[in-house]
Amino acid sequence: MAGGGGLAQQKVAAPKLPKDLTKLHLRVLSDVRMRRLLPPGALLILAVSGGQDSLCLAKVMFDVAAAHSWRLHVAHCDHRWRDDSAANAEHVRALATEWGMPFSLATAEEPLHSEADAREWRYKQLLRIATEAGAEHVLTGHTASDRAETLLYNLTRGAAAG
Repeated sequence: MAGGGGLAQQKVAAPKLPKDLTKLHLRVLSDVRMRRLLPPGALLILAVSGGQDSLCLAKVMFDVAAAHSWRLHVAHCDHRWRDDSAANAEHVRALATEWGMPFSLATAEEPLHSEADAREWRYKQLLRIATEAGAEHVLTGHTASDRAETLLYNLTRGAAAG
């Protein structure tokens, strides 16, 4: 074969990001890149409760998804704890629709009675939604205190942290 037969190295263009990114956007993107958490083109399930943490996560991911060809799917789990839980689910559905994202809703048959029961049910539902959608990644928005609570929960169950 003439011409050396070596593979030409292709330059991979950096993703084209919106110009109005905040420090939070940049931090999330930096963490994702450094840890190689989310491959380009991945289908991502966003667990959105309607609280500030998950809404912030959804907005940040919405803002940067196109630059990485990420496909976003919003999942909401209604524990039926509050009288306004159906209205909250509808609010999350409306946001997903406004942002052009598919939406899945899981509603508990009976109200769950403890944080631990709710967490276990929620993670089972998110796994089911991810499996049905063909997604390998589920993103949740958590504050530092939420992560500490999850660590304590896992320690009491004898599970690994994380």
